[in-house]
Amino acid sequence: MPSIRLGDLLVKAKVVSESQLKAALAEQQKWGGRLGEILVRMNLVTEDMLVKALSKQLNVPAVNLEAVQGIPAHVRAKIPPDIARDLVALPLQLREEGKALMVAMAEPQNLKHLDTLRSVSRLKVIPQIAGRQAIARAFARFYDGSGELDDVEGSFKLVDSQGHTIIKSAEEIAAKKQTERKATKESIPLPRTASLADVPASGSATSLTGKTPAETLKAIEDAQRKEVGALKAMVELLIEKGVFTRDEYLAKVKR
Repeated sequence: MPSIRLGDLLVKAKVVSESQLKAALAEQQKWGGRLGEILVRMNLVTEDMLVKALSKQLNVPAVNLEAVQGIPAHVRAKIPPDIARDLVALPLQLREEGKALMVAMAEPQNLKHLDTLRSVSRLKVIPQIAGRQAIARAFARFYDGSGELDDVEGSFKLVDSQGHTIIKSAEEIAAKKQTERKATKESIPLPRTASLADVPASGSATSLTGKTPAETLKAIEDAQRKEVGALKAMVELLIEKGVFTRDEYLAKVKR
């Protein structure tokens, strides 16, 4: 039996209305990206709602990472931090007498990601689904101060609507920001997207504002969500003014 589509599943469960789904699909057609993440960005569903729907759609158990108290070092060592971060995956525990590894994943249906995890861990992988933001917060909780991620802020990754990595480290963000400052006199000013360059570099568990890495990450996510709308509105205006076409814009961002 074919799997029900995510949008239809959410409508059937009365999580979103038909009109809200159509609006999200129009947004997806215009800008690309995953439908679920678009629904979250438009504040039509929460990440928890999305994870529950995807769990049912994909028939993959969901895991509540907020309830996980800790991950042993020997379990974390099964997947190198850089790979786990790039795949948005978090090793949780060993199963089947140490022959299998349970992993929280944002994309448990991604066969390439599963193959990579099996290859690096040399274990059978048991996937469980979790939200991207929940996994990022879990990294902040379990790796901060362990020396394996060289500080949560410095290891954060930003992705575009296609899921491609834009920036991986605070150093790259700072360098990019410096270049942008030099170019502001010759270019049209754009809304500044919140980034971890705004977070004070520190090896402690809290920043100068008194926030934990997890709280700082959530604040950045909220700021990014609010500013995406402003950036899109500006792009739409430039398209309407004939500065460039929509096809030209999409071809540029998909490179």
